Amino acid sequence: MLVGLALGNGGARVDARELVAQAVRAEAAGLDSVWVMDRWLRPHAAVDMPGVPVPVTLPAEAYSCVFDPIETLTFIAARTERVLLGTSAINALYHPPVLLARRLATVDQLSEGRVIAGLTSGWMAEEFAVAGVPRERTGVALDDHVAAMRAVWGPDPVTHSGAHYEIPAADIGPKPLQSNGIPVVIGYTTPAGARRAARVGDGIHPYRNDFDSLAADIAVAAGKPVVLRTDVGAGILSGSAEQWSDALARLAELGVAHVLVAGAQPEDLAAAARTLR
Repeated sequence: MLVGLALGNGGARVDARELVAQAVRAEAAGLDSVWVMDRWLRPHAAVDMPGVPVPVTLPAEAYSCVFDPIETLTFIAARTERVLLGTSAINALYHPPVLLARRLATVDQLSEGRVIAGLTSGWMAEEFAVAGVPRERTGVALDDHVAAMRAVWGPDPVTHSGAHYEIPAADIGPKPLQSNGIPVVIGYTTPAGARRAARVGDGIHPYRNDFDSLAADIAVAAGKPVVLRTDVGAGILSGSAEQWSDALARLAELGVAHVLVAGAQPEDLAAAARTLR
């Protein structure tokens, strides 16, 4: 099982130098990957959140300032040599698939083939509005979006004709350095999203803090890799750093292929991960 660190590229006060330094420390400590989040804005008014019956005021610390994930990974790529570079997760439908595919392929070339594309549909109505994309595309258009991106990563001439996206026959580059294209893992918040992730993605990308929900995700994955995101201090990784080793071992036994952890110090997480080797 690979073990990675979710970097703090979002919050009310993000320190750019510390953000990059944390990624460098993660590689030096022996972690396998670093990951960055995506969020476009924090509305001042309460928002409708999936699965929550009443509007919610979003916390300022989470979304007030989010460094763009692709630009951030590009800078980190120049400062590291080995660590994998993941997005957890880009709201794909806010972006034209050709543009997003080219940007990710560019980072893959510059990093010598280290990119993992964590993608999701997005859920916030206010973000869909500023992106100029109908919110009705949530979920249903993601299949077509990923197919269009994979077409861009394939051989020229690229062509794609789908329900939501059209690409005329054209040469489009750069292509990813990875010969099979950039691996795509799909994040989700609903049972339908979980099934879509298993169908469309190269892996599924649940955000879970309890083993019961994770077990349900693994059952849905149908053999595809599970790339789990979880938080320090929550149910899966509760307790002290010395106790994380047992939790990581249990994740490996369950069949999780890759876990990324938010809120950890790189050296503490790497020390716990070494017991798996």
